[in-house]
Amino acid sequence: MGMGSRGDVQPLVALGQRLRRMGYAVSLAAPADLVHVVAGSGVEFEPLSFDLEGPLREGLGRDALRGSARTQVREARLMRRVMADTASALAADVARLVDAADAVLSGALTFDLVDALLTPDGRGGRPTKPHLYAVFAPVWPSSHGDSVALSLRPRATSWVNDAWSTLAGRVALGLFRPAGDLVRARRGLPRQRFRHYTAAAECTPTLLAASPHVVPPAADWPPALRQTGYWVRDDVGVGPLDPALAAFLDDGPGPVFVGFGSMPTPDPERVVRDAGRVLGRLGLRGVVSEGLAGLSVGTTATTIGIGAAPHDLLFPRCAVVVHHGGAGTTAAAVRAGVPQVVVPHAADQPYWGRRMADLGVAAPPIARKDLTAARLERALEVALSPGARAAAYALGERVRAEDGAGDAARLVDTYLRGAGPSGHIEVR
Repeated sequence: MGMGSRGDVQPLVALGQRLRRMGYAVSLAAPADLVHVVAGSGVEFEPLSFDLEGPLREGLGRDALRGSARTQVREARLMRRVMADTASALAADVARLVDAADAVLSGALTFDLVDALLTPDGRGGRPTKPHLYAVFAPVWPSSHGDSVALSLRPRATSWVNDAWSTLAGRVALGLFRPAGDLVRARRGLPRQRFRHYTAAAECTPTLLAASPHVVPPAADWPPALRQTGYWVRDDVGVGPLDPALAAFLDDGPGPVFVGFGSMPTPDPERVVRDAGRVLGRLGLRGVVSEGLAGLSVGTTATTIGIGAAPHDLLFPRCAVVVHHGGAGTTAAAVRAGVPQVVVPHAADQPYWGRRMADLGVAAPPIARKDLTAARLERALEVALSPGARAAAYALGERVRAEDGAGDAARLVDTYLRGAGPSGHIEVR
């Protein structure tokens, strides 16, 4: 179940490829307009009955993401409305797909919904079909600040972190539960409390698709959780870049990539203007990715504007990657072995920015609302330093040596071949 943006879908394509090589029939459900993410992978695509990328560019979705640049309270309110608006369609789609499947792997936005569909009485117990859970950020409550996405003392081990991340889990359930609530109501079952959600999650075999070199394993994670490296497609690094982009890269030293992925920004013109001035003062070339932020720029001798481009091909040819701190973009920059500047907008993005700084590959993150030309320039100077370049290169080598998708596929296979009811899974 790949409900979400490209970053929620692309890792599942990699897992699906590995499972197909092991003999499984795999289909991947995702918003209809993300078909291009799955195309050519060999994994069957099951389109949900709504688009995602289009609505994010305008209307409620755009307002939700642009609001996140100013206040996460507003972001939460608007995200709740987005999930409520799609609840009926999502519930119908997932019910149909779950009914036809032998086993289901859900993500954060569909876990409660799948649990509602697979729990006979709605009160707990073993699901009627094997159910696994996949996430791409460390979202479990933990006292270890460097191992949990939301913490108050991020570089310490404290009960405060556990309490705060538990509260964050309650808030997240409030955002994502409308479809699950709808299914339970239709079946005459009560609306579940947070303790039911946590109990279900703690006994569901769970895969964290993030390198332990980036996310340190925490001693207080539940036994059902297993961490792998990042999930990368079999055909990563295969295929050409756009000819104009390839020619630009060939024509000079590695540029600075600037892009905020699926995060719109309230003032894209100012961002582009400030970035251009900073790059000019530092004598750097730039690649500006439009994305949902709308960072439009004309092509010159030192700057090129691009649409979608494969990060695995582009980032290794860049000097620095300036990005929003999404889990997928951060992983691609880490694998590329290049230093970064992280400008978090929302959710788990501040965590990834902080981890990059702690690992020595970036300056401290710059919150989107605090982004100025002066702060960007200082962060780029840190990223261009010999120390940051060396740290990024070494981290990239360690992460590229992992086989996260292969490890995850072996864990899924082990569970489907007969793991016990505790949900604990082991690599054979």
